[in-house]
Amino acid sequence: MSTKMVFWSKMPEAWMAEVRELEIEVCEVTDEAEAMQEIVDADAYYGRMSPELLAAAKKVRWIQATSAGLDNYFFPELRAHSAEVTNMRGIYSDVIAEHVFAFLLTLSRGMQIYHRRQLEGRWAPQGVDVVHVAGKTIGVLGLGGIGLAVAKRAAAFGMRVLAVDPAPKGTLDYMEQVYPPQDLEKVLSESDCFVVCVPHTSETDRLIDARALAVMKKTAFFINIGRGKVVDLAALTSALQAGNLAGAALDVFEEEPLAEGHPLWSMENVIVTPHVAAYSDEIEPRRYRMIVENVRRFCAGEQLLNVVDKQVGYVVKKNDSDVFDHSLK
Repeated sequence: MSTKMVFWSKMPEAWMAEVRELEIEVCEVTDEAEAMQEIVDADAYYGRMSPELLAAAKKVRWIQATSAGLDNYFFPELRAHSAEVTNMRGIYSDVIAEHVFAFLLTLSRGMQIYHRRQLEGRWAPQGVDVVHVAGKTIGVLGLGGIGLAVAKRAAAFGMRVLAVDPAPKGTLDYMEQVYPPQDLEKVLSESDCFVVCVPHTSETDRLIDARALAVMKKTAFFINIGRGKVVDLAALTSALQAGNLAGAALDVFEEEPLAEGHPLWSMENVIVTPHVAAYSDEIEPRRYRMIVENVRRFCAGEQLLNVVDKQVGYVVKKNDSDVFDHSLK
């Protein structure tokens, strides 16, 4: 009996050809009605999921999500289902880490101020504070693939690296220490730059609130490339307006797009990007390569890449068999 996989999210034909070579029955659908019909006898599925689709699936054993963050993907029936869920963890890590350092170096060198002056045609080198990042302390909240990539780059810049993670995999040689979540305020208080890299879950919802921000140094920078709902945006805005932080750089927000007229738009010490930290010419080839590899593993009965713990909503287990390797061909 053949193995059937439904693809709702479209892949380029060159990659689909690789999937077909794995001797799996491929069914590409373009709308929910087709998906409802085809998923009935499917063993695997790639695309968006809904309670109605899941209820129609009688045989599905593997569901490949289209993204790394799954805060809007899960619903109670999916959490309770026996099918394994995998995500796109790992394909964005180094790309988003580059965005973090674009933020950090811009803030530390005052580039955002000089850019505004450039647009005004104004030569004004005065009145811009410059921070040398080497020797400074960076705090990283969340040591998934992105957090680890940020920490590794911070070490290369000569920074002291602290991290907060509920299930640390040990302290790597470029980190001074990894703290449990109950020590978050200690890391916040010591950080010259603090970077949010965690997904949004019930445990991280508005984890960074007014109390957490109050322990930070007035000279510190705050960066969020994780999820907007991890940070109380009103509290962060108030801290910046009061001069209790040196600056902030944000790619994600509680509500997107950021509202027209929001104070953050006009703050000279704030950088706003429109949820683009994961953008890169590398991402789509990585995405398709990983899907092909997971199809191969599924057909061979091997451990899938990026299996999500459905109760917490992200990948917990990490070993050599379930980490995506960008070099896979």
